[in-house]
Amino acid sequence: MSSHGVGRLHIVSGTVKAMDYIEILQNKLLPTARDLLGNQSLIFQDDSAPSQRAKVVQKWLEDHTVNRMNWPEQSPDLNPVESLWFKIGYEISKKKISNKRELIEKL
Repeated sequence: MSSHGVGRLHIVSGTVKAMDYIEILQNKLLPTARDLLGNQSLIFQDDSAPSQRAKVVQKWLEDHTVNRMNWPEQSPDLNPVESLWFKIGYEISKKKISNKRELIEKL
């Protein structure tokens, strides 16, 4: 999510390990940033989950010149993505969804 729009949604099942997170960054973050920002610089915000703090992830971010915003851990009251999740929840609540597959399709 950026001031230029919302990017790709990636559904995650289970616990995200450091290498899973790198794959998401590589295959979702970078293409989304290119689509939304073009050549503008990116300042990335995460929530400091353990997999996001792993040394291998920090190295990947550094190697790909992804600048991170310093952000307090688990601070949903300050996180702008919470407003997006609220809007998504509101819109989804209007749909008749009976299983996980339908939920993913609607998302």
